[in-house]
Amino acid sequence: MVRRQLAFLVGGIGAVGASNAAAALQQCKSAGDAQCESDGRDHAMLQMKSGKVEKMSDSVSCCFAFEDASDKCGSCHAGSTAQPGSFCATSEDHCKSCSPHAAWCTGDAAAPTPAPAALAPQPSPQETGPSTVDIAPQSPVSSQTTSKEWIHGTWTTGYWDCCKPSCSWAGKGRVNKPVLSCDIHTGAKLFDPNVKSACDGGSSASCADNKPFIVKRRLSMGFAAAAVSGNSGLTGDENCGQCYELKFTDEIHPNGNWGGSHPDLVGKSMVVQVTNIGQDVTGEHSFDIQIPGAGQGIFDTGCAAQFDGFSKEDFDCANKYGGCNEKKGCARLPQVLRSGCEWRYDWYHWLEGQGKTNNPYVNFRRVQCPKQITDISWSVPLDDHLFPTIDLDAYD
Repeated sequence: MVRRQLAFLVGGIGAVGASNAAAALQQCKSAGDAQCESDGRDHAMLQMKSGKVEKMSDSVSCCFAFEDASDKCGSCHAGSTAQPGSFCATSEDHCKSCSPHAAWCTGDAAAPTPAPAALAPQPSPQETGPSTVDIAPQSPVSSQTTSKEWIHGTWTTGYWDCCKPSCSWAGKGRVNKPVLSCDIHTGAKLFDPNVKSACDGGSSASCADNKPFIVKRRLSMGFAAAAVSGNSGLTGDENCGQCYELKFTDEIHPNGNWGGSHPDLVGKSMVVQVTNIGQDVTGEHSFDIQIPGAGQGIFDTGCAAQFDGFSKEDFDCANKYGGCNEKKGCARLPQVLRSGCEWRYDWYHWLEGQGKTNNPYVNFRRVQCPKQITDISWSVPLDDHLFPTIDLDAYD
């Protein structure tokens, strides 16, 4: 699995905290181009109307995303300044409270004009751990979908290499912030998208809580790499942060019928968020699900760096492509990863039926990222409200 890594600094646009909510809402309502609502708790939501948005003035702006950290205002990306009249655009203090990396630009350096886009709700700027991700009120989207919205006939694999996810670098996808990675020494979430990957000698790794987990009897959630070189319709970095519902089917692999879903997996669903990009797969492959013990592939140095006292062979039972063949192999993994490894056998039914239940086929569609996922990754697509929500009651 080849993972592209792009590293230029982008400051996340932090949410407005509780103490600033009233002021933010007032500022929002005073902007002629804005539609404003409050979520009733601790955030004010601002969504700009479509159409060209003009600068607040020719002399000041708050820049959130830039290419050169030594010249933030001079290299500010188009569409990356605070919207006129918004809380973040009213003063330097407000700008800095919206993102610790933001730059308050004055004079000619304030020239970039915001592109028409919605400001997505963000986690709190007090970046001390996972927080609730608030979704701005949107028009209801039906959870029903037509057959045209589902992609059919693709299959899935699994991996766990502990490397920093590709979507944890800045500039990937249209999201409020990159998917969070974790420090290999402390396990704490990392909010700096430029920390080097553990698989390349750095200290940033995939977080242990990216392992799959069961939500309902017929529904699991987790994270995955998008296989973008095949026939799935997935395209690359722009898929970062997007969520998909995978519905497992009874289709089997041709040329010897070597794999497919176990009968108890058929009809179940899994919602995954794209955190990685796979450029080196072809054909009908669509998603490479993050599953501890499922194989490290060619990147077999990150896990041993992240977890002291374990050899690299412990993380996939010395089988880099396919991983552990039995549930008992999960006991070789660190305790924090074992439940995700065991999920592979208990819910996913890996290598049952004389070893033929593997790499199951799925139909998939894009959905709105559930809170259970964004509470882990902190990453929310800016267009998430356009897609159907997952009704947990439908999965018993």
